[in-house]
Amino acid sequence: MSRLAAALAGAVLLAPRPAAAAPAAEAVMQPFFGATLEIDNLEGWHADRVLAPDHTYRQTGSDGPTSGTWAVEGGKLCTVQDKPAPPPDRAPRYCNLGPGHQLGDKWQDRDPVTGNAIFFALTPGR
Repeated sequence: MSRLAAALAGAVLLAPRPAAAAPAAEAVMQPFFGATLEIDNLEGWHADRVLAPDHTYRQTGSDGPTSGTWAVEGGKLCTVQDKPAPPPDRAPRYCNLGPGHQLGDKWQDRDPVTGNAIFFALTPGR
């Protein structure tokens, strides 16, 4: 085998695997579709969030209805509110634990802005 052919073969073996090799966001988030993600904090704020497979969400919370988009990034569920536009004192994008949880699971994370505790529950139905 020529040096060029050997180098090319080595490059192919060392090339990064395609993104399809990683679990797709839809597969990791499948339990969330058709379910409600309940979100609470210690200050009394509550929201019911519904995620759709098309990477949109809608939410009804203590501060009114909102909607936006979601993505899985770095193993976290990231949401960007677009309607209505978030107030200036709120982060435009939030990322929290979530992917991989199943119906009936409850878990805790921290608000990425304040550091305060946030409580999540994935419940059946919408």
